[in-house]
Amino acid sequence: PADFIGVNLQIQTNVIHSAYTHGVKKLLFLGSSCIYPKFAPQPIPESALLTGPLEPTNEWYAIAKIAGIKMCQAYRIQHQWDAISGMPTNLYGPNDNFHPENSHVLP
Repeated sequence: PADFIGVNLQIQTNVIHSAYTHGVKKLLFLGSSCIYPKFAPQPIPESALLTGPLEPTNEWYAIAKIAGIKMCQAYRIQHQWDAISGMPTNLYGPNDNFHPENSHVLP
């Protein structure tokens, strides 16, 4: 897990910092629904972030994503830079399950 989280933290730190230092006007950092606690209420409110244990199978990925979200917040606070985060929690695509009764996509 150390290599995994280390590489993820390095990548997003480099991207966020480089965007700032090269004058990017607005950055959209994409998070993930895995940043929320394993037993978060459904639908998940933003306020559920950091309120309970993460799903163990993707904990290291989630921690890196949370760090990226917090890094964007820090740049906004310290540098008034327009770095925002979004959680695309309901992605779908070709060959996905679109059955009206058991798909994961909300209508």
